[in-house]
Amino acid sequence: MSSFNSSEESEHLWNLTMSTTTMMYEDQNCYNPSNGEVISDKGLLMMAKMGYKKGTGLGKNKEGRLNPIDLPKHLGKRGFGFHIPHLESNDLLWDANLEAINIKEETQWISNTNCDLFINSLNDLSSWMIKGPKKLTIDDEIHFCDPSLLQQILSAKGKFDELDSNELTKARARSNPFETIRSAFFMNRAALKMANIDAVTGFIFTDIDRNPNHRKTKGPYYFADVCAGPGGFSEYILWRKKWLFKGFGFTLKGEHDFELTESQCASPVTFSAHYGIRGDGDVCCPDNIRHFAERVLHETDGMGVHFMMSDGGFSVEGNENLQEILSKQLYVCQCLTALAIVRPHGHFVTKLFDLFTPFSVGLIFIMYNCFEKISILKPNTSRPANSERYLICYGLKACSQTQQIQKYLWDIASELWELHQVQNNLNLDVNQIVPMSIITANKEFYNYIVDSNNRIGANQIVGLLKLTAFCQNPTLIEPRQEELRVGCLKYWQIPDIPKIPLPRFTTDDLLELAVNDSSFMYTSPKQSCDIKQLAKLLSDIKDWYYIISGCNKKTNICNFYAGVGGSRVYRLQRYKWVKVKHLKLIRGTLLYGEMVKETVAIQECEKLVQKHSLHVIDALRLGDTSLADLPFKERLDLIETYCQAVNHESQPDGVRVRVKMAYPIEELNSIQSLVVPGRNEENNYCILPTLGFNSIKEYYVANSILFLKIDQDQLFHSTFLSRIQVFIDDSNNAEEHLYHCNNKITLTSLVRSLMGNTSL
Repeated sequence: MSSFNSSEESEHLWNLTMSTTTMMYEDQNCYNPSNGEVISDKGLLMMAKMGYKKGTGLGKNKEGRLNPIDLPKHLGKRGFGFHIPHLESNDLLWDANLEAINIKEETQWISNTNCDLFINSLNDLSSWMIKGPKKLTIDDEIHFCDPSLLQQILSAKGKFDELDSNELTKARARSNPFETIRSAFFMNRAALKMANIDAVTGFIFTDIDRNPNHRKTKGPYYFADVCAGPGGFSEYILWRKKWLFKGFGFTLKGEHDFELTESQCASPVTFSAHYGIRGDGDVCCPDNIRHFAERVLHETDGMGVHFMMSDGGFSVEGNENLQEILSKQLYVCQCLTALAIVRPHGHFVTKLFDLFTPFSVGLIFIMYNCFEKISILKPNTSRPANSERYLICYGLKACSQTQQIQKYLWDIASELWELHQVQNNLNLDVNQIVPMSIITANKEFYNYIVDSNNRIGANQIVGLLKLTAFCQNPTLIEPRQEELRVGCLKYWQIPDIPKIPLPRFTTDDLLELAVNDSSFMYTSPKQSCDIKQLAKLLSDIKDWYYIISGCNKKTNICNFYAGVGGSRVYRLQRYKWVKVKHLKLIRGTLLYGEMVKETVAIQECEKLVQKHSLHVIDALRLGDTSLADLPFKERLDLIETYCQAVNHESQPDGVRVRVKMAYPIEELNSIQSLVVPGRNEENNYCILPTLGFNSIKEYYVANSILFLKIDQDQLFHSTFLSRIQVFIDDSNNAEEHLYHCNNKITLTSLVRSLMGNTSL
């Protein structure tokens, strides 16, 4: 065991005391009773009681040192002898005045309404594509930025090559002014990035339903989320717009897949994930893009989505300075996907990194000529020291130029795909897609890119310097984090609430929420089996609507359906709630409908198949929206939107969901308006609107007619209780002479009576 002499021991005690007590008690005054002196340190007070006098050293001969030993500021787990040049220099100080922080960021747009810039043929455009040796350096790309600024960025990034990731994470958490915003109540930070971008641009994405070019009487509005697992962007959109918006996802399958089922604030029922013809979700494969585009266009009536978001990226650890070059294929394929699926006047936002190379700037130039205006934005939620930024494209132009550019991007994507399929191909790449002369000739665009790179680059250098200072000094903390967190959430219109798991929700909870008294739900419809009885029930046909039903006398397939979360859907059957397989409804949904089998003709295999389908007749609640007090026609409009949003034809085993068609009896002018002969001559089938990818026609057996009395202000309760169910006697359907011989209701007698050919 080692020992200390009195001098060494005293010095050790002095250093230990000073280093551990000064910061703890520097703001507390202490009184020394021996001489009446006020001492502002409890450690000094303790030593004064032991005979210590100010200004002298400790030890028997007062030979101890007078000043405490400085605390070492080594980083993380590295030892005292480890040294990183330039990172631990004493002259590296942080000046907070270098950093400009604004909660309300400014979006700088550059407009372009010209539609005849690309007068070249597709063959001429293809000649713009220049291949050459694969570029593995970025330090000479000074065409679109200040040369000294590029060198400063690369130099600042280089300082972190030897740092431990844990050290960087801690320094970043303390230095980033917006770090404590984190993910709020969403799954991850990506949701807040989209909220940030949406707010800064005036909510052009979530308020697209208010855009005059897209406003319509019925929804849903469609969006796509590409390269964006686990789905933070979509979670934000679905949280803000609920089932009024429907999403199509496309991302890598597996580790980076969508995980919207984990969301505590948004329902994934109106979102469907796709993975392309190869099933892997690789957006760089042109065949995958084409397959995804076909399905999106089909399910959006050929129009496409109202906007697309993409957030693609991959690890470039060890090659951070080459991130732009390594990401070029991803850049192109995300832009190509947007041009393939976004409808006219729609929007697009995608993540980019550095924009120094002619290839990247050429791609931005191409998108600039496809949209009404573009903006390059580095939002507050993007950490200041990285190269991340977002390209925002507003208003897709519907003109031949856009179609021509889309074909050119197909060529580029296909060429890049083929080049990257070659094993060990290190010598050939696509280096340019728009001639430099064309880019520089457009002064407005060229100056915009240079200004954007210089502005974002300058801020990035400040962020890197700040991060370096905070790595050097672990005691530094950004004091404005809480203030900025509160201000940003308010500006983005995000509630400042914690992430709380959703409580379990049952059918009893739903009934308590939706109705005061559920006894009416067990009321069967009035039934009519002959013309005379029907005459007493239908007083004025102007007040009545008819619905074709698959119910028969033995089996009633009209029931209430309750959605209590994702695939947890129950049907009220014989006074019990029975779980329904392969059906998904939004949590909080309570609707009335019938489950039927539709005969679907599939074009690919040229055969008829049976598919279950839920035909929604009416609804009390759709998610968080109550319909109980709305007139019937308003309810039907919302139900139609809801059904389109939750129906996904890409799921072969899933139950279809569609609104039941209700028609005024006054519009019935012939038996053909009611039913038509089907393939089986013994039955009658009802023609339904086409649904589903590659499906031609859909039919289902019509066994009965459901009549609903509808006044202008008829609410759900009244409409439900007014139901009249009429069963069709198919045996007499074609027997005209039997019409006057008995009172059984046949299709012929029913139609003639309702048309007024005979008196009811």
